[in-house]
Amino acid sequence: MFYYYFLVFLAINFLSSAFLRTFMYSTLVFWIIFKNIKYYKSLPPGPWGIPLLGILPFLNRRPPHMVYLNMAEKYGDVFSVQMGSNLTVCLGSTKLMKEFFSRNDSTGRPNTPLNNLLGGLGVITSEGVLWKRQRVFLHEKFRALGVKLWPNTRFERDINVEIDELMVELNQSEGKSVNPAHVLGRHIHNVICQLMMSFRFTAEDSAFKLFNEKVSRGMRLFGLVLIGEHVKAYLKLPGKMAVINEIKKNLADVSDFHKERIVARIQQREQSSEPRQPVDLLDFYLDHLEAEKQSKATKNEKRDIFPDVDPVQQIVQIMNDLFSAGMETSLTSLLWTCIMMMKHPKVAEKVRADLKEVVLPGERVTMGHRLQLPYIEAVLIETMRMVSIVPLGTTHVNTAEWKIGKYTIPAGTHIVPLIHRMNMDPDIYMEPELFKPERFIRDGKFTITDTFMQFGVGQRMCIGNLLARMELFLFFANIMNNYEFCMPEGEDIPGMDGILGSTHAPLPFKLVFKKLEA
Repeated sequence: MFYYYFLVFLAINFLSSAFLRTFMYSTLVFWIIFKNIKYYKSLPPGPWGIPLLGILPFLNRRPPHMVYLNMAEKYGDVFSVQMGSNLTVCLGSTKLMKEFFSRNDSTGRPNTPLNNLLGGLGVITSEGVLWKRQRVFLHEKFRALGVKLWPNTRFERDINVEIDELMVELNQSEGKSVNPAHVLGRHIHNVICQLMMSFRFTAEDSAFKLFNEKVSRGMRLFGLVLIGEHVKAYLKLPGKMAVINEIKKNLADVSDFHKERIVARIQQREQSSEPRQPVDLLDFYLDHLEAEKQSKATKNEKRDIFPDVDPVQQIVQIMNDLFSAGMETSLTSLLWTCIMMMKHPKVAEKVRADLKEVVLPGERVTMGHRLQLPYIEAVLIETMRMVSIVPLGTTHVNTAEWKIGKYTIPAGTHIVPLIHRMNMDPDIYMEPELFKPERFIRDGKFTITDTFMQFGVGQRMCIGNLLARMELFLFFANIMNNYEFCMPEGEDIPGMDGILGSTHAPLPFKLVFKKLEA
């Protein structure tokens, strides 16, 4: 549009009459002003920003979700802001979120520099046919691998292996302070490893430490150039291209780590002629590829889960997505829950009292006990609500124009769900500033209402929802049935501010795990 205006101004300059030039300039300026006024009047209300930057300078003063919370109080359930060159519309009500995310044109992803580094692969940043077919495939195979809230599934047995080893490690800590992110992180990571490719790291494995450092470093690097998602010129500033290059190198290293295991599995399968049942997600993907190659019939495009993409690269990015999203959210939720138990000792007492009625001290808690322990699930969900693990949800893009009452949202707009506002809305949760797990229990049963949207809503709802709930229930229940935790002497319980990155994580802290008396 800018170039169009520029050419018009250039053409006017060649007019010989000064009066005519003045008239044409005035008419063009008036028309531009009129068009912009009409455009902005059709949008939801919102604050004025700074030219070229929008409201970006104001997001450095406070966490973005708190800035948006204040804006929602002023402008209402839907408002618009300019984030650099990106028009952004924020949704702050259950009704609006359900309306938007139920639409077929709500599943787009932002066309931004950092998103584009992933090449539109995987399941988080992919769109269209690729995304739809991958999502259906993953849902089907997750269930086949036992990712469901039933007892004694294959996936639960994989989690139990990690829990048993975790108990051994905590016993060996003998009351010394440990970094819970490191101790718990490896086992949560291994759960994803087992699901993806039947592989697990040991405590002494240097490869795990290097891989974990790469993943953590990558997430921090994205935060250093996040403004570049909205102002592309920002990435041209001194030092920023060096960060982008490091991000690319980091992504390549992490991808190579997965690719090595994929190639090794392919070679292993080629050397064996015996049929075998798939044991993990990688097997399911490779089985699909082999079935396509062996088929003599014309390729069935509806069956192809890799339309117009390199299959190995797509599988690699699926692994990247599941490792980063699956590990980060589960670990962050578990760390916050530990903090909440120290901040609310009466809640911790009730958790242990409930456990004593169902299992013996030190006995393994399983998914078979889940329905008898509704308060434990309520504690986990209330923790997610209270701290808003992902306070702004995931940014979507509408691929077609959307009308909300008298407002018109043009196609290509960034749509941000204000999850934190929903979590702290007194019309939804009475006394939202209080930690009250019982708000998720009705008639003695654990109940998640449709207003709880921490796992998302609509067609792009978190694909690892059940996976995370299984992990969190089993890890948390078994830790609480064996240990109490406290801060090292002289250190305070971490505050609620935390660090806002891909998730809202607590500041680094240490814990002492004390073995409960039998």
